[in-house]
Amino acid sequence: MQVIKILMIICTVVDDSNRLDLFSRGKFVVLFDNKNREILFKEENPALNSSTKRPLVAKECVRLRAEMVIAAHGSLCYPSYSILNKANIKMLVGNIGDSMYTENLRAVSKWEVSYSSFLVIKERLFGH
Repeated sequence: MQVIKILMIICTVVDDSNRLDLFSRGKFVVLFDNKNREILFKEENPALNSSTKRPLVAKECVRLRAEMVIAAHGSLCYPSYSILNKANIKMLVGNIGDSMYTENLRAVSKWEVSYSSFLVIKERLFGH
């Protein structure tokens, strides 16, 4: 049985080595297609110079017309989740440091959103 991959445009945040990183810390926002594993667009993460880090990345993925977002664990705070959900963008969660092409992904849960929201508060109080 052959697995057929459907072309999907995915938005994520990565480090210099194209490994998943937090929305608030990753160096680049990347748009890629999962079928050919080809990077379609790569820009410096605008969230690095913003006070609304995670939601700014979510808005950027919406602006780039992504069909799916792969978020590193801890990236999907409630505002980010709401922005992506409202735009009807599918969301999956991966581990920080995994390749952006990883298949080790899980569905977003309320616990993920809660953890990410708690992490935002911690970062604002104590810094990165």
